[in-house]
Amino acid sequence: MNAEIIAIGTEILFGEIVDTNSAYMASELAKLGIEVHWVSKVGDHPDRLYETIDRAWRRADVTITSGGLGPTSDDLTRESVARVMGEEMEVQDDLLRHLEGIFAGRGGGMPATNIKQATLIPSAEAISNPMGTAPGWWVDRGGHVIVCTPGPPRELERMWTYEIAPKLRQINPDVAIVTRTLKTFGISEGGLDEMLTPLFQSENPELGIYSKQDGIHLRAIATAGTESEAARLIEPMESEIRSIVGDDAVWGVDDETPESQVAAFLAERGETLAVMENFTGGLLASTLAEIPESRGFLRGGIVLFGDEQLEDHGVDAALVAEHDAASGPVAEAMARAARRTFGADYGISVTGNVTRPTPTSGPLGTSHVGFALRRGATSTAGRYPTNLRRIRARAVTHALLEFLRHASEGPPRQGGRRRMFGR
Repeated sequence: MNAEIIAIGTEILFGEIVDTNSAYMASELAKLGIEVHWVSKVGDHPDRLYETIDRAWRRADVTITSGGLGPTSDDLTRESVARVMGEEMEVQDDLLRHLEGIFAGRGGGMPATNIKQATLIPSAEAISNPMGTAPGWWVDRGGHVIVCTPGPPRELERMWTYEIAPKLRQINPDVAIVTRTLKTFGISEGGLDEMLTPLFQSENPELGIYSKQDGIHLRAIATAGTESEAARLIEPMESEIRSIVGDDAVWGVDDETPESQVAAFLAERGETLAVMENFTGGLLASTLAEIPESRGFLRGGIVLFGDEQLEDHGVDAALVAEHDAASGPVAEAMARAARRTFGADYGISVTGNVTRPTPTSGPLGTSHVGFALRRGATSTAGRYPTNLRRIRARAVTHALLEFLRHASEGPPRQGGRRRMFGR
């Protein structure tokens, strides 16, 4: 069974909003054994919208739209689907009463424009949307299905989980697709491709390679009659990948993130962490703070916006003068200062060279990450030759993954251990 996803909205075409719904639905459809063959984007134009939906209706088993279910004149998804089906929209009394109840609960009357949200065509049934005023549509005719969903992601995702996915599973019960993503760091995309060349020839499971912010991802996709059978197809491939690249290169799987791994590591040991960052603008601390458990392990953070502030926070000015602020020795001193200031078990620091190259700081785009551990301090360096925002984000990822490596090992070598990571 195949599908087409249609993202609707002129604001998408103009780049005013990013279409995250298509990516979400594509990944969810794969879990149901439904292959996405096409993804289309179309603006709020009646003829182009009709043409796009009509084409999808003819070539896909399942068509899923997002957006265009609002009450305004440019919300035309219902009208376009009705036109494709050759049917008339009619107001449904139960849907209208539900809408009127929503607005009454908000303390006001319902605008007349919202009445269109209470309409259906004979081939459609309403899909409940407790997160908003726009119910979805489920149209099933002639072996083809059209599912219309609202544009706001929180509404779509709730509707998908509780309403749409169960119905799609019923019409495609005998196919299961399972994915397994291995996330690596420290080996280039080309290097992994060369190491795993024979595995990329496999058809079931199929192996793909992707460059991401947190390293290179290897994704295996298997198809079988059940999820357990598909998962068993992936197991030998995963074992072979780990054997070839080494378990140390694989830092996480599936939905795991560097910050979630750090949180799990610290929670398991009941240990704490503090940070000091000199050019990442608080991104390291805020990334960790996004983890719900962060209040249990994140003692505090110091964000600096100038080299002259280092001495004020416990970093020796003579060390900075000797090595430059963006250097391994200063990164180590920053990590020790963060640990000392907040009384944490560990300290992490980030400093970087984004203005001028020096013998100790390295080329532009070089970040230095320091770690204060129980048995000493160490540092690593990474070079990311791209824009400043990208450099900062990569430096944070580098810091978290390297922290896991260093904190899991024994004492660092004298003077610390430094490794360079690029893309």
